[in-house]
Amino acid sequence: MKMKLKILKESRYQGLYDVTGIQPGSIDLFIRHFVDIDMDVQTKRRDFFISTFGDRIDALTDQDIPRTSARGYGSALDKVKVGLRSGFSHWYNQIFGPDMADFVIEAKVLMYLTELAEGLERIGYETITGEEFNSLPTADKNLVYEKHFLDDYLDSFINDHVKMDSMNNTGFLDNPGVGAGLYGQMKDWYMSTAGAEVLGQKIKEMLSMLPQRAA
Repeated sequence: MKMKLKILKESRYQGLYDVTGIQPGSIDLFIRHFVDIDMDVQTKRRDFFISTFGDRIDALTDQDIPRTSARGYGSALDKVKVGLRSGFSHWYNQIFGPDMADFVIEAKVLMYLTELAEGLERIGYETITGEEFNSLPTADKNLVYEKHFLDDYLDSFINDHVKMDSMNNTGFLDNPGVGAGLYGQMKDWYMSTAGAEVLGQKIKEMLSMLPQRAA
């Protein structure tokens, strides 16, 4: 259990790959968007959710939010608003309902797969030869591995790993006693519990946007 709780080791994501048994590098972009979220991803998300829901978020009052601790913020309302602006599907589900949470998950999946598609297009995935592939840097090879992983193992990844929880009893994630999925590493825990099926469904629906190999 200790290994599951201490996923991100000094070596880049090695612990997570060890636990899941997935080929190292083959879900690096998934990790970048949903586990160890890069600052540029966070910035793009924040800009999107503020531009889309900013007025509704700003209009919220204490009466509109469920009881929750302030925990590091000036007030509970401030904390909730920050979570909404950052795109935490848990808070969209709590404040605006499950349909809105599904929309948030869909938006995040679109950003993830857009980055993967752009990377595959950049390396010429549709027509790349074996020799050209072998000459690619590791990070570019991993883009191909990630596409193939999603094509072949998405369902088992969601069922066997994303839903695998690490219990949180502190209330820090506002889900005391509820497991946080992907061994406790998913930043937006709702996406790995009640929203896990939606996450898998949205990825599957959008896989067609990725470049395909020429017949």
